[in-house]
Amino acid sequence: MNETEKQLGAIPVDFVVEQGLLERTEAKRRPYRTLITTWAEHEGKVEQGKAVVSRLNTGNEPERLKDLRNLPTTIAPKYRKGEKAELLVNIVREIDDQIKNDSNWKWSLVMKVMLDEGLLMTNIPNKFDRLICSMIPGKGIDTVRKSGDYSILEDNRSWHRWISNPHDDWEEATKRAICEEIYEYFKPLF
Repeated sequence: MNETEKQLGAIPVDFVVEQGLLERTEAKRRPYRTLITTWAEHEGKVEQGKAVVSRLNTGNEPERLKDLRNLPTTIAPKYRKGEKAELLVNIVREIDDQIKNDSNWKWSLVMKVMLDEGLLMTNIPNKFDRLICSMIPGKGIDTVRKSGDYSILEDNRSWHRWISNPHDDWEEATKRAICEEIYEYFKPLF
C-alpha cells in the first residue's frame, strides 16, 4: 500500500452497499455483491457477508425478465412475455439445480430439447449461454456453453427419434432418457 492509499483510508462496507443500492438492475448490482462476498470470505465472515449482500437483491423479477426481450432471436416469440416467460425462467432455474446435482445432465441436452420443442430460435451455443445466464442470477458466463457436447445439435433427428434400447446404443439411449426427463420439466409450457 502506498502513501496515497493510506491517506485515503479503507472503504466501509456500508458505503459499498449504498452505492450498489443506487443501481436498479441485478446485473449492475452484481459487482457490488461480488466485492462484498469476496471481502467477507477474506475476513472469514461468510455468513455476515451473505446477510449484507442480501440487501442488494432487487427482488424485481420483471427487471430480470427484460433480458428475455433483449434476445428476441433466441426465444420463440410466444415464450418471451408474461406468465409463459416467468414459467420458462422458473423451469430453467429448476433444471439448473438438477444439473448441479446430476453429472449426467448437461446444458447441451437442455438446448437440444428446447430446439426440438420450438422454444429456441437459434442453435448457437454462445447465444444459448447468454440466455440461460440471464435467467439465473449469479450464473457465470460460459458455464452453460462448456456443459456438454454441443455436437449433438448437428444430429438432424429430434431427440424423440433417438434410440431408446440401451442394447443397441447405450450412449444415445442414455441421452434420450435424460432428454425425456428434461422434457417433463418443460411440459407445463406446452
